[in-house]
Amino acid sequence: MTRALPTATARRSAWHQLPPHVRESVEERLGALVRTAESQNGGFTDGVAARVELQDGNRAFVKALATDHELAGDYRTEARIAGALPQDVPASRLRFSLETGEWIVLVYEDVDGRHPDFTRPGDLAAALSCVERMTSILTPNPLPWAAPVTTPLGPLFQGWRTLRGDGAAAAGLTPWAARNLDRLAELESRWIEATAGDTLLHADLRHDNMLLTRDGTVLAVDWAWACVGADWVELVYLLPAVAAAGGDPEAIASEHPLTRRADPAAIDAFLCALAGFYTYSGAQPAPSWSANIRLHEARYGTLCRAWLARRTGWS
Repeated sequence: MTRALPTATARRSAWHQLPPHVRESVEERLGALVRTAESQNGGFTDGVAARVELQDGNRAFVKALATDHELAGDYRTEARIAGALPQDVPASRLRFSLETGEWIVLVYEDVDGRHPDFTRPGDLAAALSCVERMTSILTPNPLPWAAPVTTPLGPLFQGWRTLRGDGAAAAGLTPWAARNLDRLAELESRWIEATAGDTLLHADLRHDNMLLTRDGTVLAVDWAWACVGADWVELVYLLPAVAAAGGDPEAIASEHPLTRRADPAAIDAFLCALAGFYTYSGAQPAPSWSANIRLHEARYGTLCRAWLARRTGWS
């Protein structure tokens, strides 16, 4: 059985650990000195993520990562996407970004809210509404330079095919996955054609990449994986987080407008690829920058396989 994730999934650097010249550059752009900084320990990276209160009483949210970090490119992508999103997209607003010395910094408006709790019906309904609103606003894709879905996900979504070619790795599969490995690899191979579309997707929605505001609306944060594909992909990517909270992903998929009108075979192919990614990646050694990401992936792999088995009827 997969061990439970800790409450604080990330081990982050703190605001005060940034070099003085980086902090000074941020404060100069903000127009005031930082009085207090509270680190946020959700997510799975080790960069700075802090809600800061300024001496003038204003607030901001600061993310920072070293430029030699393997995820530095993701931060640059996030800065470009977040800075170009239409104003009516339910998302946190990027105030500015900068690279100074050996650090990339993104500064957002601070959101007075919390992560939605998918065990609460009201929170879940607000999150599902956010997905529907996002995909409506972002179809057709408003950013012609945004990458297709194959750019961020293509290198990742070949888990079952990798396992089929690696007997040692495949030896660790569950009996269901081992029995169906050939079928899983074949179904996975169809995901690219299945996800073609013209919607700008967040493509990494989980409860900890969303914020429930005081007025009851949900905003999407962390747009590092944004890409262009079919609108229903956004919801399917989110539903393992619903399953992790004890919800029924199939009940939502069968009723939500995005997935209700999608081709079931296309959903199966994408879900299969998602399950393969989580299954394969969750079995790899943890990277130095995240002690808990493999636990998260292994857990989501279990949830996706169970959902896929239900949809396909494979025994």
